[in-house]
Amino acid sequence: MKLVPFAFCGAVLMLAPFALAAPASSQSISAPDAEAAAAEFVSAFNALDRTRFDPLFADDVTVFFPSAPFDIQRVEGKTAVLAWFGKFFHAMRERTGNLNIEPADLKVHDYNTFAVVTFHLKGGDDLGRRTLILHREGNGWKIVHLHASAEPLKKSPN
Repeated sequence: MKLVPFAFCGAVLMLAPFALAAPASSQSISAPDAEAAAAEFVSAFNALDRTRFDPLFADDVTVFFPSAPFDIQRVEGKTAVLAWFGKFFHAMRERTGNLNIEPADLKVHDYNTFAVVTFHLKGGDDLGRRTLILHREGNGWKIVHLHASAEPLKKSPN
């Protein structure tokens, strides 16, 4: 079943110069369910671990990143998506060495051959919103779409 993907991303910071995408792998996320697959995505992202992170994506993945410095248009294909994440991971390694993304309000809708995972990222002045579309392949999962957006939090009147 071919899905029309939606999109995703994890952070907004300045990118360092170039970082090449790591070699692709055809393995799917070996997880018993979509929630475990999403947890592996977050864990690999937080660790800035390209060896674990890159194989999580389908060849035809699409991503909507949240804002500049990322491309604000839909990014299509694993090579292009991983090139953007590669730049981001390189910049983060130079700044902090790792990340601490903590999904809140996680919801998983498993439809057997695909799953929709949504969560929020809280902190700062924005509410991050993330959507992962996962496709079941064999005994595992591949991310076919990731959508990341941020919405300014409304301040309470004093």
